[in-house]
Amino acid sequence: MDWDEYDLLAADGPLAGRTSFIDRARNAPPDDDDVAISDARNVAFTLPTDEDTPLQQLIRHWANERNSPDILPAQEELLVLVLDHIRRQSQTVQLLREDASTSEDEHVRIMLAQTEMERVKFIVRSYVRTRHYKDCPRIRLPDGTALEMRKDHISLVPYEVVEQLVARGEAELV
Repeated sequence: MDWDEYDLLAADGPLAGRTSFIDRARNAPPDDDDVAISDARNVAFTLPTDEDTPLQQLIRHWANERNSPDILPAQEELLVLVLDHIRRQSQTVQLLREDASTSEDEHVRIMLAQTEMERVKFIVRSYVRTRHYKDCPRIRLPDGTALEMRKDHISLVPYEVVEQLVARGEAELV
């Protein structure tokens, strides 16, 4: 828009006397989706119910954990339930993949199931990682010394120091 075109909007210009967009919006009739403020306060919010699937519950706890500054109560039973379901589904998918009589359409369904399992695994890993990030306790090494882990720091330790912890499954190399 050139500066000369702004003269059209001037008080003595050809568009003088027309209402502006803002004035038209303010004086517009109410829409169907307009809710008065007094009505908005009375809207019932949905609370989590027991009918939520374990995955929906885990996603809700994952989002809460990520958005909370403090570590929230652990959802161990829910994690066990979800991980057990993933294990069973993975075994079923493996059996179907090994079956020579599986059709092309079934292979597509198998791929979709595997993709969904990977999505659930991502959520589980992220939930556990988020909790671990918030709670980094001191680690007692086999030789009796304590290693303090801090957030946003990497600790380089010789493998011989943590070898026993890794063997017992108490530590994981990342």
